[in-house]
Amino acid sequence: YMGWVMRTSVTVPAGTFIQATNSTLESDLTGCPAGFALTAMQQIISFLVFIVYFCGAYFTPYRYMPRKLNSSFEFACVIIFGCVFALNIALNNFSLGYISIAINLIIRSCL
Repeated sequence: YMGWVMRTSVTVPAGTFIQATNSTLESDLTGCPAGFALTAMQQIISFLVFIVYFCGAYFTPYRYMPRKLNSSFEFACVIIFGCVFALNIALNNFSLGYISIAINLIIRSCL
């Protein structure tokens, strides 16, 4: 858990019995699971880098201007792409319950 991310969120309260270690938590476990925090930070940083590019390239001949969607097919394609992108993130976070963050990052860097 990354205690410095969402420190006020109590993830596991004190007094919870952990069967794997046969022990009881003495204090609240706060924060956000590391895999979720890592994914969120990656998305935020990617968005900020895009904003810097967008603002920096706006006054040059290489300006990025999104085009208007003209047909229902184009609109459907954008919606489907967005859903697939969200599913990719959700399944990646789900897989963190079964493999370590290190292995997850190795697999993602190879794709």
